[in-house]
Amino acid sequence: MDAKRFRNSPLSIGEVSELTSLTPRTIRHYHQIGLVPEPGRDGAGNRAYRLEEITRLLWVRRMAAAGLSLEAVREASEAAEASDDRRIQTLLAELDRILAAKEEQLRGQREAVARLREFGSATGLFAPEVAAAHKAAGLDAPSREEQGFMLLLEATHGHGILLDSVRADAFLDGRPDLKAEALRLSARYEELTGAAVGDPRVEQWAREMAAHCAAVEAAEEAAGVRPSEPDVSEADERGLMLAAQAMGATTVQPSPAQTRARPGPWNATWTSRWPTTSRRTAVRARSRARPGSFRRGSPRPGSLRPGPPPPAVSGRGRPP
Repeated sequence: MDAKRFRNSPLSIGEVSELTSLTPRTIRHYHQIGLVPEPGRDGAGNRAYRLEEITRLLWVRRMAAAGLSLEAVREASEAAEASDDRRIQTLLAELDRILAAKEEQLRGQREAVARLREFGSATGLFAPEVAAAHKAAGLDAPSREEQGFMLLLEATHGHGILLDSVRADAFLDGRPDLKAEALRLSARYEELTGAAVGDPRVEQWAREMAAHCAAVEAAEEAAGVRPSEPDVSEADERGLMLAAQAMGATTVQPSPAQTRARPGPWNATWTSRWPTTSRRTAVRARSRARPGSFRRGSPRPGSLRPGPPPPAVSGRGRPP
C-alpha cells in the first residue's frame, strides 16, 4: 500500500469494521444514538472515517467490553471530555458493584449446575442437603411427577420437609413389612378408580390406610426418627394453602371413590411417610384436599404432623 494513501485516505465503514472488530450494524447504531459522531462523506456519499472517529469507536468498544451500558459509556465519554475524573471513578465503582453481583449470581448458577452433574436431574434440583441425603441413602430417583410434588413441598415448607421424606424413605427401606404394606395400599387405591362411592372397598381402604399411618408413626417413634413439629407463621400457612390449591388443580383427578377414601385433610408430612415408589398415590390422594376443608380435630393447615386417623366411611358414602 502506498504510504501517502495510507496516511491521507479516509476508511470506509467496512474497513473500519475490519479494523475495530465492530460490525457495520453496530457502528451505524452508535451513530444513530449519538454515541459516536457521524463522519464526513466522500464524493460518492459514503461515510469516510478519519482518525478521530476510529479512535472514538475503539474507546467505546473498550468501555463496553468492561461492562458499562451504552448510557454509562456516554456519561463516561462526557466526563472524559470534561476531564472529570471523579465522575469516571463513580461510574467505575458502580460498574464494579454490578459485576460483583453478577459474579455472585454466576457462582450460584455454577453450584446449581455442579449439583445437577453430581446428583443428576432427578434430585439435583433440590437443596444440597436433600440431594446429598438422597444419594447417601441409596434411594431410587423420584419420577418426574414425584419430583414436581417434592419441589412444591420444598417451596412451601423449606427443605426440612424433604429431608424428613428422605429419612422416612430410608427408614422404610429397613422395614420391608411397612414398605410392602404401603405398596399394597397403593395398588388397592388404584383399584378404586372405577369403584362406586358406596363400594365396601372404600371403607376398607380408609381403615387400612389409617392403621398403616399409625403403624408407621409408632415405628418412627420407637426408632427415634419422628420429626418434631416446627413453628409455622401466618405467612407459612398462606403458602401451605396455596400449595393445597395448586395440588387441587392437578389434571389427574381422583375418582369419587378415591376422593371419599382419601385420608383426612391435606398434610405434607403424611405424604412424606410413603416410600418413594408409592408416593405418586399419595400425591393423588392429597390432590383433592382444598383450602378450607380442614375438619375439626385435624391439624392446622400449617401443621407438619400427621393428623388423627381419617374417619371411617359408611356404606352410604358419608362419614358416620
